[in-house]
Amino acid sequence: MLDFWRAPSSVNNSVDVMVYPEMKENFTNWLRDAALHYEVVIKDLAELIVKREIPRRFGRRNGLFTERRLKDDRSSSSGILPMGEYYSYDEIVEWMRKLQRLHLRYVRLISIGTTHERRNIYGLIIGAKRSSDARIVWIDAGIHAREWASVHTALYFIQQFVSGYEKDAKITEYVNMLNIYIFPCLNPDGYEYTRSDQRNPAVRMWRKNMSPEKCYMKNGKKRCCKGVDLNRNFAFRFAEIGSSSSPCSEIHHGDNAFSEPESRAVRDAVISLSNRIDAFITLHTYSQLWIYPFSHRKYAYSADVNDLKAVAKKAVESLEKLYGTQYRYGTGAEIIYPYAGGSADWAKESARVKYSYTIELRPSYFEWNGFVLDKRQLVPTGRETLEGVKVVIDKVVEEEKRRRGNLYRLSS
Repeated sequence: MLDFWRAPSSVNNSVDVMVYPEMKENFTNWLRDAALHYEVVIKDLAELIVKREIPRRFGRRNGLFTERRLKDDRSSSSGILPMGEYYSYDEIVEWMRKLQRLHLRYVRLISIGTTHERRNIYGLIIGAKRSSDARIVWIDAGIHAREWASVHTALYFIQQFVSGYEKDAKITEYVNMLNIYIFPCLNPDGYEYTRSDQRNPAVRMWRKNMSPEKCYMKNGKKRCCKGVDLNRNFAFRFAEIGSSSSPCSEIHHGDNAFSEPESRAVRDAVISLSNRIDAFITLHTYSQLWIYPFSHRKYAYSADVNDLKAVAKKAVESLEKLYGTQYRYGTGAEIIYPYAGGSADWAKESARVKYSYTIELRPSYFEWNGFVLDKRQLVPTGRETLEGVKVVIDKVVEEEKRRRGNLYRLSS
């Protein structure tokens, strides 16, 4: 199977595809026979991964070699986690536990379910308001295993919201008025699998969850593959465009909508929160896109698309001011490719969330190394994305203030 990093979208647009060594000759011959122009942009992906992501495990201290243990606590006594690094899921969870211990008044650790491999799907509720009518902003990341930069960006958000409380006026208003739910890694099984053998591109570039193997016959041969693309497993136009019934496909949608424990966990959590969620933001990499519903075909819009578009436009403008990073905004079918079964579309249609967005982070659509983002770009990515997300939260706060004002006038 070919692994499309950037899928075919329209005529004259390029695609990025990872080819395994044993397929290289046949693939290039096919391209030449089809008179298709191609360029090798990463000759050795394993070498690039080693260069960008695998840390020097050994360092000299007092003439001796030392190695950091996997579960060493890398956060400070005040709960500050060094940014610009990739962390294991165990480290992420331990840090979130520490934040809850240190900030009980406005930080709560929750689990919304467990995975195939029995990991809890943890997240934080950041909010000083404990009442059952508090409005909610939902942020998640890491639904695709290989998208490490999205996980880091969610961790950056957590750090800014927690450390900025009662120091930064805007963040203090958010935390006092809202409940911000952040799930930094919705697919911990897949994420940990990508960390298990980083020198192997087939492992590091794994996209799906770790559901059990399923077998099928193709050309008289039996093929068995594991995993489901969780962002094709939601009950929005399930099993339609941009997904596959083949278990060996990177975009395998699963046997039925919500067949996977991870997608069911999101569904059940969102539904349990009734009509309190005003924004649903899911972080992905890469292409620098701010996507609003619906993405299964062009010109398929929600009734309030003008509201979503206006906020998206303002968000990408705010984001750009920091480093000049340019994002495009629109539906997925318009600015990247059509796909069905995505979480943000489901949140909009079924959960009736007003502001539902998929954000594709750095680098741009025209780069070729998006899943192996240079660590030096991690903090800038977090900073600029937060500026855009603040625009969405500001809109939620504005509408909540208006609602409270209306309620007050009605009761006076």
